[in-house]
Amino acid sequence: MIDAIPSYRCKVTAGNSRATLNLGRRKYAVNVTELSRDSFCVRVPHKIARKVIVGRKLRLFYQDMLWSVECTQKWLSESNHVDLEFKQLAELTPIAVSKKNYLTTSKQVRTLSDNSLPIAIAGCFIVTVLILPAWGGQWGTSDAICNAVSATWNAFGQLITGRR
Repeated sequence: MIDAIPSYRCKVTAGNSRATLNLGRRKYAVNVTELSRDSFCVRVPHKIARKVIVGRKLRLFYQDMLWSVECTQKWLSESNHVDLEFKQLAELTPIAVSKKNYLTTSKQVRTLSDNSLPIAIAGCFIVTVLILPAWGGQWGTSDAICNAVSATWNAFGQLITGRR
């Protein structure tokens, strides 16, 4: 059997160290000094450290995530501060689920906002109906184009009205 090795601990920069420790109903601002994949090292003032008992489960809010943690060690740090080591038990951050009705339209499906398609269709219609017969007179195909356009127009009218 392979023995597990302890995870690597990384120092946390000062800008990313702010966290909140929940003790009962009170919240205390603390600083995370080191971080690993399964634990936090938190520096707290001596007054707060007296309230934390080794083996007690607490909640730690760090970088927009809520963690259930257990205090595993305490040791004195620099002037009037104590370092606490917390083992991560579970992530308690609620999952953001949208509570919209399924019958409403989705935000991801959007209609076209530019008018290029209707303008292109209108342009094709003008070229087909009005300009091509004039060009067809020069090519000798004017009657064929006019007959095709009028046959399509008559078929469309019969389809809509239902008469022959």
